[in-house]
Amino acid sequence: MKFKSIAVIAVLSLVVASLLVSGCTTSTTSNINQTPNASESSTAAHNATLENYLATYKNGTYSDKNATVKAYEVTWTNSTSASLEQTVLNKTRNVTVNVVTTLIIFPTTQAATNYINAMNKTNYSLASTQYPSGGTYQIATGHAPTVYKAYEWNEGNPFNISEYKQHALQQLDNLIATSTGKYLTT
Repeated sequence: MKFKSIAVIAVLSLVVASLLVSGCTTSTTSNINQTPNASESSTAAHNATLENYLATYKNGTYSDKNATVKAYEVTWTNSTSASLEQTVLNKTRNVTVNVVTTLIIFPTTQAATNYINAMNKTNYSLASTQYPSGGTYQIATGHAPTVYKAYEWNEGNPFNISEYKQHALQQLDNLIATSTGKYLTT
């Protein structure tokens, strides 16, 4: 039982970490008969960099042979921020994870830095300042971020998966991503 809990925590960490490496996500749903929401049918232009990032992330998520996407929905808050909720089955571990990510793109890297510095990070630990090569951000923009910070916070008892959540906070240049992941099945 203890080994299974550790394996499940590792899978959740990988899913949230993949969001961190990617930085952002895109807008779509898997329900063909669903009525488009107001934010998706709006004529307001979305930030092109954020939109491209989300499209790149979506393509990478759906092309992962070790995962089955059960749900994937992006809701645009305004032209510079979106929320992504995804539920993914890791076929290798037979674990289903739900991750909710909020993405905000700022006009400058300094504005994003000011935003992340002003956030309450009391429970978070700085996990990395080194961007992994080839991540979604790099694919979407053509370059690795010059400013990269990834923070993590593991909440709850990792041996009681129903109460365990992993929180992630990330800056990729002028993009901020905040994520919360939890297990739905183990």
